Order: sequence, then C-alpha cells, then structure tokens
Amino acid sequence: MPEFNYIARTKAGLVQKDTFTAANEAGVVEYLHGQGLVPVRIRPVRAGLSVRGLLDSLRRVSLLDKITFMKNLGVMIKAGLPVSRCLRILSTQTPNPRFRQIIGDIGRMVENGTSLADSMTKHPSVFSPIFVNMVRVGEASGNLEQDLRYLAEQMQRDYDLLSKARGALTYPIIVMFALAAVGFLMFTFVLPKLTSTFKDLNVELPFMTRVVIGLVDVFANYGLWILAAVILLGIGFVYWRTTTAGKRILHKIVLYLPVVSGIVIKLNLARFTRVFASLIKSGMPIVESLEVSSHVVGNIYYQQTISESADKVKIGSPLSATFKKQPRLFSNLVVQMMEVGEESGTTDAVLTEVADFYEAEVDQTMKNLSSILEPVIMIVIGIVVGFLAVALITPIYNITQNIN
Repeated sequence: MPEFNYIARTKAGLVQKDTFTAANEAGVVEYLHGQGLVPVRIRPVRAGLSVRGLLDSLRRVSLLDKITFMKNLGVMIKAGLPVSRCLRILSTQTPNPRFRQIIGDIGRMVENGTSLADSMTKHPSVFSPIFVNMVRVGEASGNLEQDLRYLAEQMQRDYDLLSKARGALTYPIIVMFALAAVGFLMFTFVLPKLTSTFKDLNVELPFMTRVVIGLVDVFANYGLWILAAVILLGIGFVYWRTTTAGKRILHKIVLYLPVVSGIVIKLNLARFTRVFASLIKSGMPIVESLEVSSHVVGNIYYQQTISESADKVKIGSPLSATFKKQPRLFSNLVVQMMEVGEESGTTDAVLTEVADFYEAEVDQTMKNLSSILEPVIMIVIGIVVGFLAVALITPIYNITQNIN
C-alpha cells in the first residue's frame, strides 16, 4: 500500500507530522480522526530514485533478522507493552532498512485496528505461513508471547541447521570454482604459448601431450565462446530449477544421489518434525499444522506427501497412514514415533525428540563430509596437476634424450 505524509493538529492546537500507510487519502483521514487529530495536509510519498533507496528496497531480510525481531517482540509483550508500541519501538531499532520499513508498516496497521497476523500477511515475502499462523493462534488463545518464543526457538534451530549445512559445503564449492577459473585461464592464455613450441618441433608427441594440445587449441580458439555458453547455461539452469518441471526432476535426482540423498532426507525430516511439533505445541490443530509444515520443507515430494497427509487426516485417517506409503522419504523411525505419539497423545513431545535426533545426525554428517571432501579435493587437484606435468614434461625429456 502507498505511504502518505501528513500534517495534523491536536485538539490543543499542537502540530504533528508523520507518515501513514493506507489504501488512499480517505484511509489516512479516517485514521487521523480515530486518533483525535484534525488533518491539515496529506500528500503521497513519492519514491525517490536514489541509489541508497534502491539498495534498501533490494536488501534481503535474513532469517537472523526475523529471529531477533521475534525474540524482542516476545520479551516486550511479556513485559506488558501493547503490541502497537512494541512494533513502534522495534521499527526504530532494527538495523535493516527494509525490515524497519516493514515493521513500521505493520505497526501502523495494528494501530489502525488490524490484527498482527493479518498485518503480516501483507508482506508474504518476509513472513511465511508458519509465521502468520503461529501468531494468529497466539492472538486467538491469548498466549502470543509464548507462541512467539516457540517460533523464535524453532527458527533458531532451523538457522543453526542450515548454517551447518552451508558451512560444510562452502569450502569445497569455493575451491572448485577457483580451480575451474585457474584452469580456464591456464588453458586459454598460458598453455597455448607452450604447446605452440611442441608443434613447431615436428616430432612424434606422446598421447597425453596430444590430448593436452587438443584441449588447449579448443580453449585458445573458442575460450570466450565457451565462457559465454557456460554463463548462459548457468542462467538457464537457475531459471529452470525454479519451474515446477525443473523442481520435480532435480528434487527426484537428489533423493537418489549417493551421500547427497542422505543429507537431503535428514534435513527435510529434521525441519518437518521440528516445525510440526512446534505448531502442535502452540495449540494449532493437526490438519492446519500439517498444511503449514508443508511450506517449510524444501523438497517438492515432501511437500506433496505432507499435504496429502493433511487431506487424509481430515477424513479420519491416522496421521502416519500417508507417511507409511513413502518409505524413501519417511523412515520407519518417524512413522513409528508418530504412531506412538498418536496413541499416547504426546505427538509434539515425541516429534521433538525425533527432530533432535535428525539434527544431531545432520550435524555429524556435515562434519564427516567436510573431513572427507578436503582430501578428495586435494587428490583431484593433484591428479590434474600431475597429468599436466607429465604431458608437458615428457616431450621435453624425449627431445633432450634425442639431442644427447
């Protein structure tokens, strides 16, 4: 919604200036009258074209920003402050400019009578369905502070889990990119000068040397075209993986890749069980908890299975019925613990233990993966360097022998 700058007077004649978000000027007038103010001037805020404003609008609201917001909001509500005042304070303290504007917008809507959950729905790119639904449950039950704490704890665990996964893969990815960049530069600009010398000798060259010369000729003549093709393919791949067809193919592949499949399955199970348990613990019905949880997992096949489970539970099927049919996605441990939780009425506590188990498994897997990948990368680099060394030194050695 657009923003409006307004100047208004109180009944005592004092002038107030501020900004308010509304659908139109009439909405601003209605808000001012509700606050006991007399509008003097109302003008729409015209967006500037400054570089700073553009960067602020493009700036991403990180998961850590949202965790800090939820924790602080919960603490303030627990201290007895009204939600609108909490949001007003947080909008001035949040360092992220874009998030600061969003919190201010939500605060103004809450002051105007909109619920906190409904206000968050106006910013779906920042507040996911789990945010909105847990806040809505908290507002309806009167336990908003408690539900915000559950949400902050769940998000913190999610953040730690993803950080460990990214941390373990960052080093190998950087090394591989650096190796590819150095290799491209070597084959395009450095090695052609050396291989041209071998061609001028007009002698029989070893097979490995001929292979290197062939590769060097390709890169020397078509290097820029190869680079352009790689960039275009990369852009095409990034776009394709966001399409439904791309997701279905890629998500199916990762579920069957050695090593990768184990990590993906454990990550999705950890996130699903943690979020599902948190939602049930907050008082949300099981069907709605399943529907919200389906938006948290990254793999499209997990999303479909969880959504199907919600539909089955609606008609009276056991919670674990749908998950039993997908043994590739949901292990026996998850299914059996769900059955135990249903029978004992402690689904949230049981699934929290399952989430703890899989988070520990992911942590250990990432540590092992990092330890394994480093020597593997070094071996690959050694093989490449050794191949080039043998291919380039052998003809020099043979020529020297012939001279002697």
